Amino acid sequence: MNFLANLFAAEAAGTTSGNGGMSWVFIAVLGVAIVAMVVMTIIPNKRRQKDYQRMQDELRAGTRIMTIGRMVGKVVRVNDDGKTLEVDVGTPAQPVVITISREAVGVNLDAQEAAAQAREVKHVDVDAPQTKKEENVSGTEALGEEKSELPEEKPAVSDDDAI
Repeated sequence: MNFLANLFAAEAAGTTSGNGGMSWVFIAVLGVAIVAMVVMTIIPNKRRQKDYQRMQDELRAGTRIMTIGRMVGKVVRVNDDGKTLEVDVGTPAQPVVITISREAVGVNLDAQEAAAQAREVKHVDVDAPQTKKEENVSGTEALGEEKSELPEEKPAVSDDDAI
């Protein structure tokens, strides 16, 4: 990073050796930096757009959603034009049906919950013990001591100890 800063400072001051010997390096570094910035912003953006389009395509009647205005509801009907949805944002006792644009859907809550459950199941499987021997290892067994199979005997209590 210091090399880059020194290169830019030298180029700006015009103290490079020869007749522009470093100018091609400066242009190359600047070009690589611009290409890297473009690539690092465009590729993730395209991925987000594909995910958002897939989420919108999966909207069906009965899907729970959250709008970009943070209203939570259930899709009642996808209108014939394909661009609008009727969403129930009320309670079961008092339904309130509104019509919104597909683009106003921010999150598919059903898909989000399914993904969270899939991650949870994968996480549980990873944490499961691999063998029965690993389940039975206690602190003393790990040190090499053998554990007795017999239950521990409790000391007998006499009438004198009860007082």
